[in-house]
Amino acid sequence: MDPSEYRSLVESYKNIQVIGEQKFESYPEETKIAAFSIVDEENFDYAVTFFNFLAQIFKSDCDFGFINEELDEENLISLREGISDSEVVIFAFFVQSDVLDDDDKIIKFNNILENLSNSKKSVGVFFSPNHIPEELNIPIKINLPTMDQPSIAAAAMYLAGRKPY
Repeated sequence: MDPSEYRSLVESYKNIQVIGEQKFESYPEETKIAAFSIVDEENFDYAVTFFNFLAQIFKSDCDFGFINEELDEENLISLREGISDSEVVIFAFFVQSDVLDDDDKIIKFNNILENLSNSKKSVGVFFSPNHIPEELNIPIKINLPTMDQPSIAAAAMYLAGRKPY
């Protein structure tokens, strides 16, 4: 990693904001996680990068999946069954901010979040310089102001309690 990339990583890490009623406690590397990216076609590569970073950091089995607005109830049930042994569910939002301003989409996302977290610990990770809707039913929301590789790496490190410095 060259010095400018390292500085970008450190800056992204320092700009992490935690929003929520609960205090965030990082997850040990052995934690069984399930991670879902709420993604559009434009930001698909960012979601893949996030999954790769998580897989490198968390030593246990990790389950990953992509979610879009077209997820139906049957697929949702199948996804929930597939992550039954996970301890933590991470929801990473790789969508434009205006998607999160649509009330109908918030209702749909809340249904997905509730069904997949199913009383497990859950956290939302957002890459947005804008407002994160309070209406999203996630106890802890981690926000990074940009959607780029240093921010994605910083988010994965933060979830595992690692610091870049």
